[in-house]
Amino acid sequence: MSNVGKNRNFVSQQSDQASRLVLDDLDIGIIKEMIKDAEVKSSFLASKYDSPLSTIQRRRAKLEHTILKKKYYINISMFHWRRADLMISVDGDCGAAIAELLRNFGRNIISTSLRIGDPQANIVAAVFYRDSRELLNLMDGIRSIASVRSVKWSEVVRDFGPTDAGIETILSPSQT
Repeated sequence: MSNVGKNRNFVSQQSDQASRLVLDDLDIGIIKEMIKDAEVKSSFLASKYDSPLSTIQRRRAKLEHTILKKKYYINISMFHWRRADLMISVDGDCGAAIAELLRNFGRNIISTSLRIGDPQANIVAAVFYRDSRELLNLMDGIRSIASVRSVKWSEVVRDFGPTDAGIETILSPSQT
């Protein structure tokens, strides 16, 4: 089986595992705490939820292997960088446009994603830059890509971090 087939199989198995998960109030509490602080101590959770440490550790491991993903990021403001999202409108093959975008401007790109819904932007690139002049040069360079129709930007002024709003809705079985 090719790697592609193996990856599809793995993703399918993960989806099956997640759909079979039955979460109770303790699981949801653990998830909320871990979303607030991924490094929260299991001993703290055991004390807060009045549960044995081994129960917390077992459930935490199950959640980390199924539905929770931990991700590190660089705090670019510590290096006096700024961050913006560029909304890019492309005609034609978005994959080719992203490849060219990464090839020519990858040193300033944190991530890219394809989007639907907004007819004015089908690619969003999270970028970092030192000052407005660097952002303007980056946008002008991206506009020079043949398939790019327009580039708009919005700067991230402040991140408020993750919230636990809606966790019960996401994790509870549908009420039909």
